[in-house]
Amino acid sequence: MTGVVTEVDLYFPQIKTACDCISACLTAALSCTNWVFKHTFVSNLDSGRRSCTLYSSPNLPTNVTLVYDLHNATGLGLSLGYQLLQPQNNPQAGGEAPLAVLSNGQQDPFAVSGFLTQDANGNLYC
Repeated sequence: MTGVVTEVDLYFPQIKTACDCISACLTAALSCTNWVFKHTFVSNLDSGRRSCTLYSSPNLPTNVTLVYDLHNATGLGLSLGYQLLQPQNNPQAGGEAPLAVLSNGQQDPFAVSGFLTQDANGNLYC
């Protein structure tokens, strides 16, 4: 499962495999808690290959909605390389975990995602 509060999209050749995506999240453990390796269908960036998206939070439950006041927000973490949410992600409504799909709309059996967290001692858990 993945979600959006902040996101970083990484593409080929920086990301070639799901392991590269996991590694990117591990490298950014202070800002990445979820990753997904899937097709994004952004032809000018992904060259038809799966890409990697790093997130800072998991999916919200169906009955939870977050709205971000981007005009009065401080400390957005932009210095860490994160971009503001896309307009369609604000407000962020909870729901079922989205499916990763192929260009024909069928579920992608090779797309993978995962969760990462770091404890107060700096230990990482996947």
